[in-house]
Amino acid sequence: MQIEVQQIAELFSGIYVNTSAARGHAVYYLQMRHWNGERNWARNIEPDLREEKKFDKNYLESGDLLLATKGTHPFAALYDGRYQPAIASSVFTVLRIADPTKILPAYLQWYLNHPATTSVLVAASRGTSIPLITRDVIEKLPVTLPPIRKQELIVGVHRLQEQANRLRSRMNQLNEKLFQHRLLQIANRQ
Repeated sequence: MQIEVQQIAELFSGIYVNTSAARGHAVYYLQMRHWNGERNWARNIEPDLREEKKFDKNYLESGDLLLATKGTHPFAALYDGRYQPAIASSVFTVLRIADPTKILPAYLQWYLNHPATTSVLVAASRGTSIPLITRDVIEKLPVTLPPIRKQELIVGVHRLQEQANRLRSRMNQLNEKLFQHRLLQIANRQ
């Protein structure tokens, strides 16, 4: 079954805050720099802002998806609540799942990060210097919605594939290190 994002999620925009003028140490202001190239959390994230009443409607909830809608590399990150309280910067559109019994946030994250979906989003983006994916494009984006059990299986297999990729990468690094060490031993032999 295919449905549109607007049928399964509430969307709202991240906000712009001038962090140099709003210094504080209570609220995390999530920006692109908080994710690494593999779309995982960067290390050593510190809160940037002080709590203010104007942020009340923008606080993230565990299970929210942050879709990077500005720039050439859109991606979806799942907010897991590890940094609280937090708000999303204006480079993100936040998707809040309306009914988690119909679609898992992790499944929607996988779906949005799938190469076929990101190519659709990139093709629909507007602007030349900084491409932007509009809210209308996101709302109308079709999503394949299998039963929850199948979503769980897809997410599980995807996580295993990511783990296998990390292990292969680590093995390649260790093999390269061993190879270079052996060459150095050969070079040092008299």
